[in-house]
Amino acid sequence: MAKSEETELTFYPKDYWGLDFYFRSFNKMYICDILEMEEYAMFPGAFAYKNHPVYKVDILGIVVRVDEKSKCYIYAVDDGTGVVSCTCWKIPIQGWLEFNGGDEHKYKDLPETLQQRARDLSKESSIESYNLGDLVQMKGKIKVFRSRKEISVSNHCKITDPMFEAARMSELPKIYKSCYDKLFVLPQKVAEEIALSRKEEESGQKSDKHLVRELKDILLTILQERSMTVFFAQSLLENNEIEKLLSSKMKEMDRDSRLRIVLQALTLLEDDGQLCGRCDKKDYFEVLLHNSYLEKAIQGVLQRETTKPKFSDQGCHYFHILDELHKTLQYRKVKKSSVLYCLDKMEAQSNVIRTTQKHYILCGV
Repeated sequence: MAKSEETELTFYPKDYWGLDFYFRSFNKMYICDILEMEEYAMFPGAFAYKNHPVYKVDILGIVVRVDEKSKCYIYAVDDGTGVVSCTCWKIPIQGWLEFNGGDEHKYKDLPETLQQRARDLSKESSIESYNLGDLVQMKGKIKVFRSRKEISVSNHCKITDPMFEAARMSELPKIYKSCYDKLFVLPQKVAEEIALSRKEEESGQKSDKHLVRELKDILLTILQERSMTVFFAQSLLENNEIEKLLSSKMKEMDRDSRLRIVLQALTLLEDDGQLCGRCDKKDYFEVLLHNSYLEKAIQGVLQRETTKPKFSDQGCHYFHILDELHKTLQYRKVKKSSVLYCLDKMEAQSNVIRTTQKHYILCGV
């Protein structure tokens, strides 16, 4: 991340730009702001309004100059705050003829309303240029050509509604106040991850969170290779691969601290639905990657509940299955992710049928 010395703005790497709500949309902006924006720090090609990355814009203005080239039209558009050049590429003549009527038969199977809409779009997409004084809307990407900003237009149209310009002028101040003028700030969780990664790089030591993620991958591999159905968390400390990883990172930690790290990794697997924590014994887990007792318990719930008139036709909602499992000793704290994992696996094996997006019934019931 880089900081501007003048305004103390924080500029983020390209990987985090998708977290800005306005990055992938065509940003409605004043032309003067487009012309004044500088290239985004660390990434030429995008531009920065405050610390928002911007590369697609939507402008509305009057055509004040028309320049026709062999492959494009270049319009100078003025919205009252500035003038910017907009490049609109011509459609090849053969492609235009096919688009503007040569393939009329393609629309014959559409409903009448859609046929009329297709004809209207063909008329709006005329290859004739706009005239001086026309009110136009231009959407496209900001480019720099000969040290001057211009817009490479991907979508454009002439505005005939007299109220459209007034609506845009009243809309823009609200957009600036509520969106653009507020700084782009990363979500707290992402910011914490970045700070943690930076701390690890500076100290050269991996944090507990990083260690837990590494341990999670190792545990998943072990559980996939072995055919165990249930296990105690303490038994994993005797595994050579796990012991090697924990010893290399936590030489001075006692057994209880190592067990705490293992339980955190198992909790991540439980959140993914690949494990299920049992309550009948302490630190006792059930593996759901293979045939499991939880599947049999779910099957028993469905078999019992679907005999009731309320669930006989549509089946049971997975929340109802979860509530029934919570009444048992073993699965008193079973998570929704574990139940859904088993239901998806049972559906793939044709043991249950999904009657709706969230309702299930046994095959043959």
